[in-house]
Amino acid sequence: MKVLNSKKWLLLIVVFTGLLLNSCKENNEPETTDYEYYVSNQYKSEITAQTINIKLLFAQAEFPEIPQLSTFAAKVTNDILVHKVIYKTSLQGKNIKASGLVYLPKTAGNYPVMSFQNGTNTVNSDAPSESSGSDNWLMLQALASMGFIVVVPDYIGFGESANLPHPYLHAESTTQSILDMLRAVNELTAEDKVEAKPTKDLFIFGYSQGGWATMQLQREIEKNHSEEFDLVASSCAAGPYSIGFMNDFIAKSAEYPMPYFLGYLLNSYHSLELFPNKLNELFQEPYATKIPTLYNGTNTGGTINAALTTNMTNLLTSEFRTGFDTNTNFSVLKSAFVANSVVPWNISTPTRLYHGSADELIPPALSTKMLQDLKTAGTPNEKIELIVIPGATHTTGVIPVGISTIEWFMSLKK
Repeated sequence: MKVLNSKKWLLLIVVFTGLLLNSCKENNEPETTDYEYYVSNQYKSEITAQTINIKLLFAQAEFPEIPQLSTFAAKVTNDILVHKVIYKTSLQGKNIKASGLVYLPKTAGNYPVMSFQNGTNTVNSDAPSESSGSDNWLMLQALASMGFIVVVPDYIGFGESANLPHPYLHAESTTQSILDMLRAVNELTAEDKVEAKPTKDLFIFGYSQGGWATMQLQREIEKNHSEEFDLVASSCAAGPYSIGFMNDFIAKSAEYPMPYFLGYLLNSYHSLELFPNKLNELFQEPYATKIPTLYNGTNTGGTINAALTTNMTNLLTSEFRTGFDTNTNFSVLKSAFVANSVVPWNISTPTRLYHGSADELIPPALSTKMLQDLKTAGTPNEKIELIVIPGATHTTGVIPVGISTIEWFMSLKK
């Protein structure tokens, strides 16, 4: 494969950005029935199969080394309807409303559901339901046109729940909000006016934060909701499956290029009152004072990085950086890391772990460890596979992972 120049890489990454992470007048449809989960939906747009095809073929012309793009275009047959769905869920025992994006095939029929969990986001305007017409979501639009109902949760803290802090890498609320959105979509599509009907078949996929969320979701469904959802396949890519592993990796690095990840995590857990320490016990000044003001839904990761420092000695207190493992002052925080990490189990759904061999943000050793831990927990070899993308970084791994996952899901679709 030839090496792409920076301009071409940038264009292709834009096409796949929705994986890491056509409009008509919006029409708000009021609630007409007292549903358990579904509240309302906002019709966003209709995107024709022709439009999706043109965009895919344009991308293929630009990137002939990715022949799958034209293969996908040949299978794009349905116009799709775009909706923002508002639904009921909960956060730490409190009832709230959340939202997400749904792509529905316009053609009447029964379709499997694919739930996509996006990567780390800090900006409300980039939430799936707020950017539904963006070409960043082109591959998900194509998948819907190829015969899936595609569900993309915003996560709590974005969209309808933008008034709340995002509970970043908080397992219970993340899993609950995704499950409740899937239930809300089932209630929406039960209405006679919606012609695309979901089967019980469910495919799940996520990258980075979304990879972690997908594996948490898979575990919860297999353990407690297997009669409600028929999981067909799970694709978990480059996820921070062990929070403690990631904290250790970042804190003990001399330099870490994305300090906003750790700031996001610790600020979130602090907001959720998962540990008693003050932020200035973890971060040095002026960063400890800055951090609570940075995650307000308007600052990009780049903006937050610029307000912090990539030098971990300067960012973190020496007690936190070197004494976390032994200092009992951090024992509650350590327990929070354990509680929100993926607990290995005997997987029953065909599962792929993906990771770039040159991932500089979430080390591939984390996926290798997850694979071994799952096998130790009883997962048979035929149910789990680790696919390492040679030379791929955290960013460049998005493209091959997205293509491979879509091809795999299409091969399993009934």
